[in-house]
Amino acid sequence: GMCEEGEESGDGPVQDRFVPLRGGAWDLGFVGTRLPHRAAAERDVPVARESREEDKEGQDQAQKGLPRWLSWLYRPGFSKAANRNNPKGAVMLQGFDWESMREEVRGKHYTMLAGQMKNLAAAGVSVVWFPPPSSSADEQGYLPGKWYEIPHKASLRSAISAAERHGVVSMVDVVLNHRTATKISKSTNDWTAFEKPDWGEWAIVSDDWKCKPDDQIKFCPDNCTCGAVDTGENACYAPDIDHTNKRVQADVSQWLLWLRKHIGFQAFRFDNTKGYAAHFTAQYIFASNPWMSVGEYFDTNRGLIEGWLKGAKMASKLFDFGLRYKLKDSIQGDDYTPLTDEWFGPMISYAKEQSVTFLDNHDTAGDLNDRFGTEAQIEQGYAFLLTHPGVPCIFWQDWVGPLQETLKTLLDVRKKAKIHSQSSWKVQLAQKGLYAGFVDDTLAIKLGTGAWSPNSGLATRMWEGVANGNGWAVWMKMSREDLAKAAKLAAA
Repeated sequence: GMCEEGEESGDGPVQDRFVPLRGGAWDLGFVGTRLPHRAAAERDVPVARESREEDKEGQDQAQKGLPRWLSWLYRPGFSKAANRNNPKGAVMLQGFDWESMREEVRGKHYTMLAGQMKNLAAAGVSVVWFPPPSSSADEQGYLPGKWYEIPHKASLRSAISAAERHGVVSMVDVVLNHRTATKISKSTNDWTAFEKPDWGEWAIVSDDWKCKPDDQIKFCPDNCTCGAVDTGENACYAPDIDHTNKRVQADVSQWLLWLRKHIGFQAFRFDNTKGYAAHFTAQYIFASNPWMSVGEYFDTNRGLIEGWLKGAKMASKLFDFGLRYKLKDSIQGDDYTPLTDEWFGPMISYAKEQSVTFLDNHDTAGDLNDRFGTEAQIEQGYAFLLTHPGVPCIFWQDWVGPLQETLKTLLDVRKKAKIHSQSSWKVQLAQKGLYAGFVDDTLAIKLGTGAWSPNSGLATRMWEGVANGNGWAVWMKMSREDLAKAAKLAAA
């Protein structure tokens, strides 16, 4: 029956009792080793036999001060990707939408993604974000149950191999705020018996209220051995994980390492980071050492965003919701004043190194039914995104839709102008009918119905038009050689 007062249920560890993990203590704090004990890491993680080439790679890394057993973090294919694409110059693609993640089409979708990698790499995309891979209570993967059970694993791994062959980094969507149990627990009479890894209700926060109409009921009842109080916002649709528990911390870190070593992912997208304290995200990143991380912090409030970034020790980027909403308002209203909002506006105006810019994602184009705009408005949006600082993220539907050629043109301009996440950004005009801006003093960008040119008022034409479309235009500053040629022609 239900837990009795004072009775300890299950054999789960009580809050804060340190539990060494199968053959080695883990120190996942900020002090001491940044990675788990060798025995623990090697025991539970199946490894393909390393080739001689990888062996040599391992020795090279060891000479750089990395322990031999960690050489898999830098596999040859991955090193190629990492060297070719510093995160500073990264361009992302969200490799799915709400529909393509459905369990019955997911295997086919992975195979299609594998076939796209060559095209994506040639276009200048360096990171592809994959959906949450574990078996889940929902079709999309956002209510994960057994972490180590990966449906369509073979197709997923071949998509990741294809990415690696073309120097593209694979990013996995990890859902760590909540988890669904696969069995009903004898002690709580509810779905609180988790498997792979195996946890009891001790892993659930003590103040985890369910959704209406059950909002008077908790996933872990008061008289049970629940975890600590939630360190973030409550998600009412699934049991929230107690991240203060040492065993939970060890299991999360071990799983992230397994996703890197056994599945081949090299970067992380953290779902719903509002659900738990920011410092846990930092802890998990330091324990698993990904090439790049980005969190979903669904907010536009600068104070909250800066607080999260600081709490996460600047170890992760965040999606730039501020830019997304202000750019959407600007383009739809043909009034670009919102882009100058300092407190609820673009992260690229105050934290560009940490910004991942986007127009739409699986939520806005899915359940939220809040698409960025018409095809012409979406095109205008990408004209801004792909020429400005931050790490731009292209949405799957936009990539496979009619805009692909325009996107390739803009990506080419970004590459030629050497624009990156930390490029300088100067707003020349942001008003009704017109946005005009300069990036790195190399590109000039215009959006809106108003007329503007970076050449107007100049004695000699210094800017050359490189791309334009419906309501947007981009110019690149001419090189000294080009200017000299133009002067000669003019003189003749």
